[in-house]
Amino acid sequence: MRKKLISILVDGVSADTFEKHAHRLPNMRHLAERGLRVRRLKSAVPATSVPGRATMLTGVGPETHGIYGNHIFRGDASVAPLAEDLLVPTIATHARQAGLDVAAIGQALVNPRDTSVYVSPWWLRGFMTGYRFSKMVTPEALAASRAIHDPEDRLAKAGLTEMDAFRDAADGGAPHLISGLALDQFLNRAVVALLGSDRPPDLLLTEIEMPDAFQHYLGYDSPAGIWSVEFADMLIGNLLAVLERTGRREDYVIAVASDHGHGFVDTAIFPEAIIPDMHWMTEGASLYVSLKAAGDLERVTERLLPYGVELWNDHHVPENLRGTVAMFVAPPRHSFEERPSDASGPLVATGSPHLISTHGFRPGSPEDDRMFILSGGGIAPKVIKAADADQFAPTLASVLGLPLEPYAGRSLIAEESPIARSPQSLELHLK
Repeated sequence: MRKKLISILVDGVSADTFEKHAHRLPNMRHLAERGLRVRRLKSAVPATSVPGRATMLTGVGPETHGIYGNHIFRGDASVAPLAEDLLVPTIATHARQAGLDVAAIGQALVNPRDTSVYVSPWWLRGFMTGYRFSKMVTPEALAASRAIHDPEDRLAKAGLTEMDAFRDAADGGAPHLISGLALDQFLNRAVVALLGSDRPPDLLLTEIEMPDAFQHYLGYDSPAGIWSVEFADMLIGNLLAVLERTGRREDYVIAVASDHGHGFVDTAIFPEAIIPDMHWMTEGASLYVSLKAAGDLERVTERLLPYGVELWNDHHVPENLRGTVAMFVAPPRHSFEERPSDASGPLVATGSPHLISTHGFRPGSPEDDRMFILSGGGIAPKVIKAADADQFAPTLASVLGLPLEPYAGRSLIAEESPIARSPQSLELHLK
Protein backbone atom coordinates (compact mmCIF):
# COMPACT_ATOMS: atom_id res chain seq x y z
CA MET A 1 0.00 0.00 0.00
CA ARG A 2 1.20 3.55 -0.64
CA LYS A 3 -0.90 6.38 0.74
CA LYS A 4 -0.26 9.79 2.19
CA LEU A 5 -0.17 9.83 5.98
CA ILE A 6 -1.01 12.18 8.85
CA SER A 7 0.37 11.07 12.23
CA ILE A 8 -1.13 12.82 15.26
CA LEU A 9 0.44 12.23 18.67
CA VAL A 10 -2.04 13.12 21.43
CA ASP A 11 0.05 13.32 24.58
CA GLY A 12 -0.92 11.23 27.59
CA VAL A 13 -4.17 9.52 26.53
CA SER A 14 -4.31 6.11 28.17
CA ALA A 15 -5.98 3.07 26.68
CA ASP A 16 -8.47 3.12 29.54
CA THR A 17 -9.33 6.80 29.00
CA PHE A 18 -10.23 6.15 25.37
CA GLU A 19 -12.19 3.01 26.26
CA LYS A 20 -14.21 4.85 28.89
CA HIS A 21 -14.76 8.18 27.16
CA ALA A 22 -14.85 7.42 23.42
CA HIS A 23 -18.50 8.51 23.35
CA ARG A 24 -17.30 12.04 24.14
CA LEU A 25 -14.69 12.01 21.36
CA PRO A 26 -16.70 11.97 18.12
CA ASN A 27 -13.79 12.44 15.71
CA MET A 28 -11.50 9.82 17.22
CA ARG A 29 -14.45 7.46 17.65
CA HIS A 30 -15.39 7.93 14.00
CA LEU A 31 -11.85 7.07 12.93
CA ALA A 32 -11.69 4.07 15.27
CA GLU A 33 -14.98 2.61 14.07
CA ARG A 34 -13.92 2.81 10.44
CA GLY A 35 -10.31 1.70 10.74
CA LEU A 36 -7.78 -0.30 12.68
CA ARG A 37 -7.88 0.20 16.42
CA VAL A 38 -5.33 -1.14 18.89
CA ARG A 39 -7.03 -1.25 22.26
CA ARG A 40 -3.79 -1.36 24.25
CA LEU A 41 -0.55 -0.16 22.66
CA LYS A 42 2.26 -0.95 25.08
CA SER A 43 4.69 1.80 26.06
CA ALA A 44 8.45 2.08 25.77
CA VAL A 45 10.59 1.81 28.91
CA PRO A 46 10.27 4.09 30.73
CA ALA A 47 6.75 5.17 29.72
CA THR A 48 7.62 8.85 29.47
CA SER A 49 7.34 11.42 26.72
CA VAL A 50 10.67 11.55 24.92
CA PRO A 51 11.50 7.80 24.94
CA GLY A 52 7.94 7.20 23.76
CA ARG A 53 8.30 9.61 20.86
CA ALA A 54 11.70 8.19 19.94
CA THR A 55 10.36 4.64 19.68
CA MET A 56 7.29 5.83 17.77
CA LEU A 57 9.52 7.55 15.20
CA THR A 58 12.27 4.92 14.91
CA GLY A 59 10.53 1.61 15.56
CA VAL A 60 13.24 0.44 17.95
CA GLY A 61 13.70 0.59 21.72
CA PRO A 62 15.81 2.98 23.82
CA GLU A 63 18.66 0.49 23.93
CA THR A 64 19.00 1.04 20.18
CA HIS A 65 17.83 4.61 19.52
CA GLY A 66 19.65 5.95 22.58
CA ILE A 67 16.92 8.11 24.20
CA TYR A 68 16.42 6.36 27.52
CA GLY A 69 14.71 9.25 29.36
CA ASN A 70 13.04 12.63 29.12
CA HIS A 71 16.52 13.84 29.90
CA ILE A 72 19.81 12.03 29.47
CA PHE A 73 22.97 12.28 31.55
CA ARG A 74 25.82 14.25 30.07
CA GLY A 75 28.69 14.49 32.51
CA ASP A 76 27.49 16.15 35.71
CA ALA A 77 24.37 17.60 34.09
CA SER A 78 21.25 16.47 32.29
CA VAL A 79 20.10 17.53 28.83
CA ALA A 80 16.81 17.30 26.98
CA PRO A 81 17.38 14.99 23.99
CA LEU A 82 17.09 16.46 20.51
CA ALA A 83 16.95 14.85 17.07
CA GLU A 84 20.75 14.72 16.86
CA ASP A 85 20.85 12.53 19.97
CA LEU A 86 19.05 9.71 18.17
CA LEU A 87 21.37 6.88 17.13
CA VAL A 88 19.15 5.63 14.28
CA PRO A 89 17.08 7.31 11.54
CA THR A 90 13.44 8.28 12.04
CA ILE A 91 10.55 7.52 9.72
CA ALA A 92 10.90 11.13 8.52
CA THR A 93 14.44 10.35 7.36
CA HIS A 94 13.32 7.20 5.54
CA ALA A 95 10.41 9.07 3.92
CA ARG A 96 12.64 11.92 2.75
CA GLN A 97 15.17 9.47 1.32
CA ALA A 98 12.32 7.83 -0.60
CA GLY A 99 11.50 11.17 -2.20
CA LEU A 100 8.40 11.95 -0.12
CA ASP A 101 7.43 15.46 0.90
CA VAL A 102 7.62 15.58 4.73
CA ALA A 103 6.26 18.21 7.12
CA ALA A 104 6.68 18.20 10.90
CA ILE A 105 4.51 20.67 12.81
CA GLY A 106 5.32 20.51 16.51
CA GLN A 107 6.71 16.96 16.31
CA ALA A 108 9.69 16.38 18.59
CA LEU A 109 12.84 14.49 17.57
CA VAL A 110 12.51 15.17 13.84
CA ASN A 111 15.52 16.69 12.11
CA PRO A 112 14.49 19.79 10.12
CA ARG A 113 16.76 18.58 7.29
CA ASP A 114 14.34 15.70 6.73
CA THR A 115 11.42 18.07 6.13
CA SER A 116 10.19 20.63 3.66
CA VAL A 117 8.32 22.43 6.47
CA TYR A 118 9.32 22.21 10.13
CA VAL A 119 7.97 23.93 13.23
CA SER A 120 9.55 22.87 16.52
CA PRO A 121 7.46 21.61 19.46
CA TRP A 122 6.20 24.58 21.45
CA TRP A 123 6.78 22.78 24.77
CA LEU A 124 10.48 22.09 24.18
CA ARG A 125 11.88 25.36 25.59
CA GLY A 126 10.16 24.95 28.94
CA PHE A 127 11.09 21.29 28.96
CA MET A 128 14.76 22.24 28.65
CA THR A 129 14.75 24.87 31.37
CA GLY A 130 11.84 24.17 33.70
CA TYR A 131 13.22 21.46 36.00
CA ARG A 132 15.29 21.96 39.14
CA PHE A 133 17.75 19.10 38.84
CA SER A 134 21.11 19.99 37.32
CA LYS A 135 20.78 20.78 33.62
CA MET A 136 22.88 21.97 30.73
CA VAL A 137 21.20 24.04 28.02
CA THR A 138 23.39 25.15 25.14
CA PRO A 139 22.56 28.26 23.08
CA GLU A 140 22.16 26.01 20.03
CA ALA A 141 19.62 23.83 21.81
CA LEU A 142 17.68 26.86 23.03
CA ALA A 143 17.52 28.23 19.49
CA ALA A 144 16.37 24.87 18.17
CA SER A 145 13.53 24.85 20.67
CA ARG A 146 11.68 27.56 18.75
CA ALA A 147 12.94 26.87 15.23
CA ILE A 148 10.92 27.25 12.03
CA HIS A 149 12.20 25.79 8.77
CA ASP A 150 10.06 26.80 5.79
CA PRO A 151 12.41 27.82 2.98
CA GLU A 152 9.64 28.05 0.38
CA ASP A 153 7.25 30.00 2.64
CA ARG A 154 4.62 27.33 2.24
CA LEU A 155 2.84 28.26 5.47
CA ALA A 156 2.58 31.92 4.49
CA LYS A 157 1.40 31.00 0.99
CA ALA A 158 -1.25 28.79 2.63
CA GLY A 159 -2.50 31.80 4.59
CA LEU A 160 -0.68 31.42 7.92
CA THR A 161 1.34 34.62 8.17
CA GLU A 162 1.79 34.91 11.97
CA MET A 163 4.51 32.28 12.46
CA ASP A 164 7.04 34.80 13.78
CA ALA A 165 4.90 35.20 16.89
CA PHE A 166 5.52 31.53 17.68
CA ARG A 167 9.17 32.18 18.52
CA ASP A 168 8.27 34.32 21.54
CA ALA A 169 5.17 32.45 22.67
CA ALA A 170 4.61 30.72 26.01
CA ASP A 171 7.52 32.43 27.74
CA GLY A 172 5.34 34.12 30.35
CA GLY A 173 2.13 36.04 30.70
CA ALA A 174 -0.84 33.71 30.52
CA PRO A 175 -1.12 30.74 32.90
CA HIS A 176 0.71 27.78 31.40
CA LEU A 177 -2.37 25.62 30.86
CA ILE A 178 -4.08 28.43 28.96
CA SER A 179 -1.02 29.31 26.87
CA GLY A 180 -0.53 25.61 26.12
CA LEU A 181 -4.06 25.31 24.75
CA ALA A 182 -3.48 28.40 22.60
CA LEU A 183 -0.23 26.97 21.22
CA ASP A 184 -1.80 23.59 20.48
CA GLN A 185 -4.50 25.43 18.56
CA PHE A 186 -1.95 27.64 16.80
CA LEU A 187 0.04 24.66 15.51
CA ASN A 188 -3.22 22.96 14.53
CA ARG A 189 -3.91 25.99 12.33
CA ALA A 190 -0.55 25.44 10.64
CA VAL A 191 -1.42 21.79 9.99
CA VAL A 192 -4.82 22.73 8.57
CA ALA A 193 -3.23 25.40 6.36
CA LEU A 194 -0.76 22.92 4.87
CA LEU A 195 -3.40 20.26 4.29
CA GLY A 196 -5.63 22.78 2.55
CA SER A 197 -2.85 24.23 0.40
CA ASP A 198 -2.06 23.40 -3.21
CA ARG A 199 0.88 21.26 -1.98
CA PRO A 200 -0.33 19.01 0.83
CA PRO A 201 2.59 16.91 2.15
CA ASP A 202 2.94 13.16 1.71
CA LEU A 203 3.79 12.70 5.40
CA LEU A 204 2.69 15.12 8.09
CA LEU A 205 3.81 14.57 11.70
CA THR A 206 2.21 16.62 14.47
CA GLU A 207 1.43 16.62 18.19
CA ILE A 208 -1.32 17.80 20.55
CA GLU A 209 0.18 18.27 24.01
CA MET A 210 -2.25 19.50 26.60
CA PRO A 211 -4.09 16.33 27.72
CA ASP A 212 -0.84 15.32 29.42
CA ALA A 213 -0.44 18.60 31.32
CA PHE A 214 -4.09 18.82 32.35
CA GLN A 215 -3.93 15.34 33.85
CA HIS A 216 -0.62 15.97 35.62
CA TYR A 217 -1.96 19.06 37.37
CA LEU A 218 -5.71 18.46 37.60
CA GLY A 219 -5.97 14.69 37.84
CA TYR A 220 -6.38 11.47 35.92
CA ASP A 221 -9.98 10.90 34.81
CA SER A 222 -10.89 14.32 36.23
CA PRO A 223 -13.49 16.51 34.49
CA ALA A 224 -10.76 18.92 33.37
CA GLY A 225 -8.50 16.08 32.23
CA ILE A 226 -11.22 14.54 30.08
CA TRP A 227 -12.16 17.96 28.72
CA SER A 228 -8.58 18.39 27.52
CA VAL A 229 -8.91 15.15 25.53
CA GLU A 230 -12.17 16.51 24.08
CA PHE A 231 -10.25 19.65 23.09
CA ALA A 232 -7.71 17.46 21.28
CA ASP A 233 -10.57 15.68 19.54
CA MET A 234 -11.89 19.04 18.31
CA LEU A 235 -8.48 19.85 16.84
CA ILE A 236 -8.49 16.50 15.04
CA GLY A 237 -11.92 17.46 13.72
CA ASN A 238 -10.35 20.54 12.13
CA LEU A 239 -8.01 18.26 10.13
CA LEU A 240 -10.84 16.03 9.02
CA ALA A 241 -12.88 19.05 7.96
CA VAL A 242 -10.17 20.48 5.69
CA LEU A 243 -9.63 17.09 4.08
CA GLU A 244 -13.34 16.77 3.39
CA ARG A 245 -13.56 20.33 2.08
CA THR A 246 -10.69 19.80 -0.36
CA GLY A 247 -11.77 16.32 -1.46
CA ARG A 248 -8.61 14.75 -0.02
CA ARG A 249 -10.09 12.58 2.71
CA GLU A 250 -9.35 9.27 1.00
CA ASP A 251 -5.90 10.41 -0.09
CA TYR A 252 -4.73 10.14 3.51
CA VAL A 253 -4.45 7.51 6.18
CA ILE A 254 -4.71 9.11 9.63
CA ALA A 255 -2.84 7.71 12.62
CA VAL A 256 -3.82 8.90 16.11
CA ALA A 257 -1.80 7.57 19.03
CA SER A 258 -0.41 8.57 22.39
CA ASP A 259 3.13 8.38 23.71
CA HIS A 260 2.17 6.89 27.09
CA GLY A 261 -0.77 6.55 29.45
CA HIS A 262 -1.56 8.11 32.84
CA GLY A 263 -2.54 7.05 36.33
CA PHE A 264 -3.32 8.26 39.84
CA VAL A 265 -0.62 9.46 42.26
CA ASP A 266 -1.19 9.78 46.01
CA THR A 267 2.39 10.15 47.30
CA ALA A 268 5.54 11.84 46.03
CA ILE A 269 9.01 10.53 46.87
CA PHE A 270 11.66 13.27 47.06
CA PRO A 271 15.07 11.85 46.04
CA GLU A 272 17.07 14.80 47.42
CA ALA A 273 16.01 13.76 50.92
CA ILE A 274 17.15 10.17 50.40
CA ILE A 275 20.15 10.34 48.04
CA PRO A 276 21.30 13.98 48.33
CA ASP A 277 24.84 13.12 47.28
CA MET A 278 23.82 11.48 43.98
CA HIS A 279 23.06 12.82 40.52
CA TRP A 280 19.50 11.79 39.64
CA MET A 281 16.63 12.59 37.25
CA THR A 282 12.91 12.06 37.78
CA GLU A 283 10.84 10.28 35.12
CA GLY A 284 7.34 10.27 36.62
CA ALA A 285 7.13 7.03 38.60
CA SER A 286 10.65 6.11 37.45
CA LEU A 287 13.96 7.50 38.67
CA TYR A 288 17.39 7.51 37.03
CA VAL A 289 20.58 7.68 39.08
CA SER A 290 24.06 8.23 37.66
CA LEU A 291 26.57 5.69 38.99
CA LYS A 292 30.11 7.02 39.25
CA ALA A 293 31.87 5.00 41.93
CA ALA A 294 32.11 1.41 43.07
CA GLY A 295 29.28 0.63 45.46
CA ASP A 296 26.99 3.45 44.26
CA LEU A 297 24.32 1.03 43.04
CA GLU A 298 24.23 -0.88 46.30
CA ARG A 299 24.12 2.30 48.41
CA VAL A 300 21.30 3.87 46.39
CA THR A 301 19.27 0.66 46.32
CA GLU A 302 19.59 0.28 50.10
CA ARG A 303 18.51 3.87 50.77
CA LEU A 304 15.47 3.70 48.47
CA LEU A 305 14.27 0.27 49.57
CA PRO A 306 12.42 1.45 52.74
CA TYR A 307 10.11 3.51 50.51
CA GLY A 308 9.05 0.53 48.40
CA VAL A 309 11.29 1.57 45.49
CA GLU A 310 12.45 -1.26 43.23
CA LEU A 311 15.66 -1.43 41.20
CA TRP A 312 14.82 -2.14 37.56
CA ASN A 313 17.10 -3.81 35.02
CA ASP A 314 19.14 -1.83 32.49
CA HIS A 315 18.19 -3.80 29.36
CA HIS A 316 16.59 -0.68 27.85
CA VAL A 317 19.71 1.45 28.36
CA PRO A 318 22.22 1.68 25.48
CA GLU A 319 24.86 -0.98 25.94
CA ASN A 320 27.73 1.48 26.32
CA LEU A 321 25.97 3.11 29.29
CA ARG A 322 25.07 -0.02 31.21
CA GLY A 323 26.62 -0.01 34.64
CA THR A 324 26.69 3.81 34.70
CA VAL A 325 22.94 4.45 34.79
CA ALA A 326 20.42 2.77 37.12
CA MET A 327 16.64 2.97 36.87
CA PHE A 328 14.33 2.59 39.87
CA VAL A 329 10.53 2.35 39.91
CA ALA A 330 8.17 3.64 42.57
CA PRO A 331 5.46 1.52 44.21
CA PRO A 332 1.86 1.86 42.93
CA ARG A 333 0.30 5.33 43.14
CA HIS A 334 3.69 6.90 43.94
CA SER A 335 5.95 9.09 41.83
CA PHE A 336 9.33 10.80 42.11
CA GLU A 337 9.41 14.59 42.32
CA GLU A 338 11.79 17.43 43.00
CA ARG A 339 10.88 19.18 46.23
CA PRO A 340 8.96 22.38 45.37
CA SER A 341 11.30 25.38 45.31
CA ASP A 342 8.96 27.34 47.59
CA ALA A 343 8.63 24.53 50.15
CA SER A 344 9.33 25.40 53.76
CA GLY A 345 10.10 23.27 56.76
CA PRO A 346 12.38 20.27 57.06
CA LEU A 347 13.27 18.19 54.04
CA VAL A 348 11.29 14.95 54.18
CA ALA A 349 11.41 11.84 52.01
CA THR A 350 7.73 11.67 51.06
CA GLY A 351 4.78 14.03 50.85
CA SER A 352 1.86 15.24 48.81
CA PRO A 353 2.53 15.23 45.06
CA HIS A 354 2.62 18.38 42.99
CA LEU A 355 1.58 16.30 39.97
CA ILE A 356 -1.44 14.22 40.98
CA SER A 357 -1.36 12.02 37.89
CA THR A 358 1.69 10.64 36.14
CA HIS A 359 3.16 7.85 33.99
CA GLY A 360 6.40 5.92 33.80
CA PHE A 361 5.10 3.31 36.22
CA ARG A 362 6.69 -0.10 36.73
CA PRO A 363 7.16 -1.43 33.16
CA GLY A 364 4.13 -3.42 32.09
CA SER A 365 1.70 -1.49 34.29
CA PRO A 366 -1.69 -1.15 32.55
CA GLU A 367 -1.85 2.56 33.43
CA ASP A 368 0.90 3.17 30.86
CA ASP A 369 -0.95 1.46 28.01
CA ARG A 370 -2.16 3.89 25.35
CA MET A 371 -4.48 4.19 22.38
CA PHE A 372 -3.69 3.81 18.67
CA ILE A 373 -6.04 4.34 15.73
CA LEU A 374 -5.25 4.00 12.01
CA SER A 375 -8.04 4.96 9.65
CA GLY A 376 -8.86 6.01 6.10
CA GLY A 377 -7.29 5.33 2.73
CA GLY A 378 -8.56 1.76 2.53
CA ILE A 379 -7.49 0.54 6.00
CA ALA A 380 -9.78 -2.39 6.82
CA PRO A 381 -11.85 -2.08 10.01
CA LYS A 382 -10.52 -4.29 12.78
CA VAL A 383 -9.79 -4.28 16.49
CA ILE A 384 -6.49 -5.57 17.81
CA LYS A 385 -6.36 -6.33 21.51
CA ALA A 386 -2.74 -5.35 22.12
CA ALA A 387 0.44 -4.45 20.26
CA ASP A 388 3.99 -3.63 21.24
CA ALA A 389 5.63 -0.22 21.24
CA ASP A 390 7.93 -1.06 18.33
CA GLN A 391 5.02 -1.90 16.00
CA PHE A 392 3.84 1.69 15.57
CA ALA A 393 6.60 2.91 13.21
CA PRO A 394 6.60 -0.09 10.86
CA THR A 395 2.82 0.22 10.58
CA LEU A 396 3.23 3.81 9.41
CA ALA A 397 6.01 2.70 7.05
CA SER A 398 3.62 0.16 5.51
CA VAL A 399 1.13 2.93 4.79
CA LEU A 400 3.81 5.00 3.07
CA GLY A 401 5.13 2.04 1.09
CA LEU A 402 8.54 2.24 2.77
CA PRO A 403 10.81 -0.77 3.43
CA LEU A 404 10.26 -2.48 6.78
CA GLU A 405 13.84 -3.70 7.30
CA PRO A 406 14.87 -0.85 9.64
CA TYR A 407 12.26 -1.76 12.24
CA ALA A 408 12.39 -4.23 15.11
CA GLY A 409 8.64 -4.92 15.24
CA ARG A 410 6.12 -6.16 12.70
CA SER A 411 3.69 -3.90 10.90
CA LEU A 412 0.08 -4.32 11.93
CA ILE A 413 -0.97 -4.11 8.28
CA ALA A 414 1.76 -6.21 6.67
CA GLU A 415 0.65 -7.26 3.21
CA GLU A 416 1.33 -10.90 3.87
CA SER A 417 -0.82 -10.90 6.99
CA PRO A 418 -4.42 -12.14 6.71
CA ILE A 419 -5.36 -9.22 8.94
CA ALA A 420 -4.61 -6.84 6.08
CA ARG A 421 -7.19 -8.64 3.95
CA SER A 422 -9.84 -9.36 6.59
CA PRO A 423 -12.65 -6.83 7.10
CA GLN A 424 -14.03 -8.39 10.26
CA SER A 425 -13.21 -7.27 13.78
CA LEU A 426 -10.39 -9.28 15.34
CA GLU A 427 -9.18 -9.71 18.88
CA LEU A 428 -5.51 -10.60 18.43
CA HIS A 429 -2.21 -9.82 20.04
CA LEU A 430 0.21 -9.45 17.18
CA LYS A 431 3.90 -9.88 17.67
